[in-house]
Amino acid sequence: MRKEDIMLPPELVWMTPVAVRIEDGGSQVFASVNDALDFLEGDWAIYRGRNYNRAVQTCRRALNRMTPVTLAREAFIDACRDAGLSTGADGPLGTKTGVGGQHSLA
Repeated sequence: MRKEDIMLPPELVWMTPVAVRIEDGGSQVFASVNDALDFLEGDWAIYRGRNYNRAVQTCRRALNRMTPVTLAREAFIDACRDAGLSTGADGPLGTKTGVGGQHSLA
């Protein structure tokens, strides 16, 4: 079974996905705690300060049902901002396309 075929429990999916402008100028949409943690632990190649560490820890805690997913979302947005990445939470990302998507929503 592929990872994409596994449906996430509804409590792990964010009510409002987060669009992030990544380093190459494209954007990527993150719809769940899993999406954010995969990005943080795999593709994150920028500043890893206190907000980055907090985001990783908060996402892990949310996956273990120890922290609300809304806090994981906020921590992820804070880490992105701290690293200089703009997010959909900052306002429209513009007209560039290139949404790469780790969408967990069916």
